[in-house]
Amino acid sequence: MSEQQVVLPLKRSTLPSQDGSVDSSVAEGLVSHAPLGDRVPFILRSQRMAAFVAMLSPGQQEALEIQIAQQRAALRLQEKRRARCMANSSVAVATARPAKATLLDLPPEILTQVFLHMPFTVVVTCQEVNRYLQVLISESAELQYYIHLGISGLVDNPHCNLPISERLNRLFTRERRWEGLNFDLDRIVDVPMVAEWKRRRLSGRVLSFLYPGGVLREIHIPSKTDQEVQWKESRPEQVLISAATHIDEHDLRVLITAQPRTVHNGAKPYVVHEIQIHLYQFSTGRPHPSAERPIVFETRDEFGEPWGTIECVGDNLVLVLRDESREDISGPDDRVHVYDWKTGELKMMLSAPFGSYLYLLFLTPHVFLLPNATTGELEYWQIPQRSLTAIPDRPFLLLSLPRLRSDKVFHEIICRADPNPSNGPQAASRPFYTDSYHAIAIFYVAIRSVDTRSNVTDFAFFVHRSSLIRYIDISAALISPDARPKSVPYEDWGPSVCRWFNEYIDNYLVERVAGIYGQRYITSTTKTTEPLLLINFNQTDVAKVLATEARILEAGNLVEGGRDANLNKGHGRVEGKLVDVDGEQGNHNHLRESKEASSQIHESNTLGISPPGTSSLPVKLPLRAKAIVRAMDPLDDPDRCFEDTVYSSLPYTIRLSQGKYCFGSLQPSEESILGTQEVGLDQIKEIHIFHCG
Repeated sequence: MSEQQVVLPLKRSTLPSQDGSVDSSVAEGLVSHAPLGDRVPFILRSQRMAAFVAMLSPGQQEALEIQIAQQRAALRLQEKRRARCMANSSVAVATARPAKATLLDLPPEILTQVFLHMPFTVVVTCQEVNRYLQVLISESAELQYYIHLGISGLVDNPHCNLPISERLNRLFTRERRWEGLNFDLDRIVDVPMVAEWKRRRLSGRVLSFLYPGGVLREIHIPSKTDQEVQWKESRPEQVLISAATHIDEHDLRVLITAQPRTVHNGAKPYVVHEIQIHLYQFSTGRPHPSAERPIVFETRDEFGEPWGTIECVGDNLVLVLRDESREDISGPDDRVHVYDWKTGELKMMLSAPFGSYLYLLFLTPHVFLLPNATTGELEYWQIPQRSLTAIPDRPFLLLSLPRLRSDKVFHEIICRADPNPSNGPQAASRPFYTDSYHAIAIFYVAIRSVDTRSNVTDFAFFVHRSSLIRYIDISAALISPDARPKSVPYEDWGPSVCRWFNEYIDNYLVERVAGIYGQRYITSTTKTTEPLLLINFNQTDVAKVLATEARILEAGNLVEGGRDANLNKGHGRVEGKLVDVDGEQGNHNHLRESKEASSQIHESNTLGISPPGTSSLPVKLPLRAKAIVRAMDPLDDPDRCFEDTVYSSLPYTIRLSQGKYCFGSLQPSEESILGTQEVGLDQIKEIHIFHCG
């Protein structure tokens, strides 16, 4: 008998349970009487199934019909969901890309370490662009310490065991004192010999005076206010011509002596000098344990009175010798000797006509700069690092100073930058120290007429050591090992990175090379009691002062517009001790700055950096700090020394102290400022020690 489809009539009956199941009796009948092939799917295809359904009661038939309808609907819904999932899966497979981790996915501890390996300017920028990073950076003492070290031009001392919070507090205290020029007078030290001294030098934390007759008196500047101050005196058997100390790196004290000896060779006897470099350990006064042997040599020419300047960085010691007794151009050649002071090995030796060399400046531990007053050039010299390396007989780079008029010559060129580059250990008690790479270098330039040694005109220019180092890479194409390099004109290297002054800076005398440390230069008047003058070449400080000036200008515009109602509620105020709390601005024309010049400042001025330890002050008070950012500023040359106008553009800030002083000279160091009280020409009566942190 053929199969036929049987459609059951729809009848109302009791609905199945909530879970869709059929009554147990119906289920039992389906299991007992219906074959599996007839029950699935629920379509009545056989007479046997039709006969089975016909045996059911009307209620059971209605329940079975409802169950079949529900299961059909469930199957259709399941198929639709399966088709939709398959379609979505195919699209996802076609468009899926591997997930990329972002900076914010890193744990805070790792993110902090990442920031500590970035330039501090990048960290400040990250702090301004993301709320999470702003909280992370602002609440991390380690990152705040790192940022403010960069702002201040300092480097962390890894040998210090003080906690980060204590280091940060000391850093804030130090910067507040410098910004306000508010230093604590530690003590006044009497000078045991009030007489005219021959040489004076502050090297490291040791101030030394060399008196006629070869007497050397030294004072070790204490790092703590409760430490005693004692003078040391040295009277070598030979004639003492120079001295220097390098305490932090090597605990080293260097004395240079010259012993004359008459040579009877030929018709006319002549005098040579035995030059000896004495190497002592400063802490013990005994021969330095790292020095294998003494360094002794004789001058080849007849020196009437040899005089030496010395610098020591790492294992390299450079000595410049000149005959100080000569006043004309017929003296013996100036000599430069470079030694490995630990082994006593002579690494290189060079000479130049009398009057060429006087001072030197270390750029890196193996590159030094010699200003040549005869040629008017800055010479770059490379020190061989190994004994088998070829000894250079010429500088590898030359930078020209501005051209002089035909009737003028350079009388002398003195240079200095403090501190020297060093990778040696620092005192464990000091949490940070000045970054030597960014230190400012001063070149004191004296110019005279060709036919006379009188009527000398003095100038000074400042340039960062980092700018002089970077120019090595910039001029790589000009460096040749086989030929003397072509001198780079000043117009090509100097105007953008230098700042020139004539003899005075805003009526303050430029006091040669004393008064410089790090990126700051400090000086005072010598005749009347006046505020101290501080020039800061830190470009972040320039940016900070410009930002403060802009906020004051903006607040002033609000006041002029009649919108000053909130000033008394603490709004419209500026942060930091960058204003004159006494309300005195002074008669200093150099302290004025144009609004147009402020737009020419270095890109770092866009940083939103606030000074440490800030406090709110009214905006109506005038600034005590001013930013000078005049680009291509012409040098005042009243004596017409230079052939062309000399331009310079290096920005700087200028501050005046609240207190008034009268010092013969000011000499800053890492932790102190020394002011000398004089009773006569080069006769110092007492030394005032100011602690700056």
